Amino acid sequence: MMNTLIFLFYMLCLSVSAAAALAEYILYGIGLHAMARQAGMDNEWLAFVPFARKYLQGKLGGPITLKGKTIKEPGIWMILLPFVIGIITGFVSGLTVILAVAGILAGSNTIIVIPLTGVMILAALIIFLLALAGTAVLNGLRALVDYQILSRYCQGNVLILHIVFSICFPMYEAAVFFYYRNKPCRDFQCSDM
Repeated sequence: MMNTLIFLFYMLCLSVSAAAALAEYILYGIGLHAMARQAGMDNEWLAFVPFARKYLQGKLGGPITLKGKTIKEPGIWMILLPFVIGIITGFVSGLTVILAVAGILAGSNTIIVIPLTGVMILAALIIFLLALAGTAVLNGLRALVDYQILSRYCQGNVLILHIVFSICFPMYEAAVFFYYRNKPCRDFQCSDM
């Protein structure tokens, strides 16, 4: 009886998560599609293609300038950064496994023993810090792109709250894009696309 209840609870949680993910996908796609169409962009249908929607979001945001440096194609970086982060952390993880195997093999045949526990703790810390830094960079880029997009529709504290909440809460960005999809742009930036 208890196993059945646990299974049903698990299935309920899984169903709610799947429904929330589908709702976010649809809201985000509809909002981004309408914003791209309003900006006069070609290929606004990319809002419904999983990786291409990040490219379209970056394209809609436009070039980002920070401290004299310009990111001309933030959409490409929004697609590539997760892969780069994965490759780097995967490389460090593979190096850790190689060091662990070498430590085990060398430990039985030589006088010098690689402190296996220290290597594993250090590697886990490095992997964690790399993943954390990568996530911070990716969320920072997304925040800058969202800032440029949403600054056409709102300003001041509302704009900052939208950016912060978009990073902190999973469905918020989709809801904001959906909300502003048919609102008129408040300045000339929409026609600049």
